[in-house]
Amino acid sequence: MVLEKAKQSRDYQQLVNRLFQATDYDFVAVALQDSFAPFLIKWRYVAGNQNERFRQITLRRGFGIAGLVFRTGKPFFSSELNQYSFANEMYTPIAAAESLNSAIAIPLSTSLGSVNGVLLAGYRTEKLVGQAQVDKLIQLVNQ
Repeated sequence: MVLEKAKQSRDYQQLVNRLFQATDYDFVAVALQDSFAPFLIKWRYVAGNQNERFRQITLRRGFGIAGLVFRTGKPFFSSELNQYSFANEMYTPIAAAESLNSAIAIPLSTSLGSVNGVLLAGYRTEKLVGQAQVDKLIQLVNQ
């Protein structure tokens, strides 16, 4: 079990590093759900971070970009992350902590098809993101 966890950790960090280096994203991160109660969802693997605040963020299923992707199992993108205030259900703490203006989030699924994580890739500059970038990110993840 410990060896499997170490391999999984290494694989996720390698994925994040590969995406960060092979693309023009300013920030790439993976959030995973704990396999034990209370099943917290936290950002575990990152590249391009400006600070360590991501470590204190606990995601809520259904809230924010990553929470929505976790709940629905569908990708999400936004080119206007700075429009969401703390009171808005789409407010994304990671975007605020990392000064992201636009981002794409895609689900990471188990072999059984259930979502066990979210990959987020974002820009600190104003950049339009759309379905084409979502498709490209999914393709890069699956390589």
